Amino acid sequence: MQIDFTHCPGGVADKDELHSSFFSDTAIAVQRLRQLESAGFSRVLIDDMGGLLANMDLASLALRSTQSIGVLVSHWPGIVAPVVAARQFAAFDQIGSGRLALRVPPSRDLRETNDDSGLVATLGRTDEYLMLLKRLWSNAQPFDHEGLFYRIHGGFVPMKAAEGAAIPLQLGGLSGSALKIAGRHADRFELPVGGFDDTLRLIERVRVATEPFGRAERIRFSLPVHVGACGHQAWQLTGEPQHVASVLAGFVELGVSDFIVHGLDDADAVETFGRQVIPSLRKAFRRHEPTQTRQRNRPVVLRRVV
Repeated sequence: MQIDFTHCPGGVADKDELHSSFFSDTAIAVQRLRQLESAGFSRVLIDDMGGLLANMDLASLALRSTQSIGVLVSHWPGIVAPVVAARQFAAFDQIGSGRLALRVPPSRDLRETNDDSGLVATLGRTDEYLMLLKRLWSNAQPFDHEGLFYRIHGGFVPMKAAEGAAIPLQLGGLSGSALKIAGRHADRFELPVGGFDDTLRLIERVRVATEPFGRAERIRFSLPVHVGACGHQAWQLTGEPQHVASVLAGFVELGVSDFIVHGLDDADAVETFGRQVIPSLRKAFRRHEPTQTRQRNRPVVLRRVV
């Protein structure tokens, strides 16, 4: 497993108007997805504000029109019942032969509120929801569940996810409760924008949160970055490709192994990034992997080549 790059699609804008988004035209979207695949991107983020149905349609398009690129789908717990969501995601993971992953962002209802009780309740619901998804993906027999937020009778998913494993989950957050939930469930932790020192401290906090669950060496870290002038909540990258790769290398040395790349909204920008930045960073690090059988979320240790 190597350093990953996740492309975050955006619109193509000029001074007068915002043109079509990445997925507005199906034929063009397929061309762009295949270009990302050729450029060396590991995943594409699907985060349509239209909700789960829109995201699943776009995920289907991405998985069916490519061979190797992964699809990271944003999904807010509570919108769809756990059994329904587990079945849908397992079916799509089969289509993609194990290329699907879920990103669980903060609840939309809490993005502009300071309601601590609402935050605790929402995080509790997220915790129970993710536990049920993982159980539904793994149980060989139907089961009943009665919790604080969900009740299930005879819950079962006959078609499991590809490889018979839980679909990888990507979570984030800063509160103690959010870190505990990420420690229990996250295969990747999505870091917020911050300097090197802040990033390192948060990585250490997350690893501590994973220790009670025996996952400190399994979790990986993802960081949003933006190429060029930045209007996003992402680390801004400017300058020559060599400088960009050098900045990213600094984060890799802290423990980051996935970059969510914003700002590459045209074919030339994708081609340049894929030709000059991605291979440069990957070649700067070599893999040290145990000889045991490869597993879906098995950790790796990256070392800088000097």
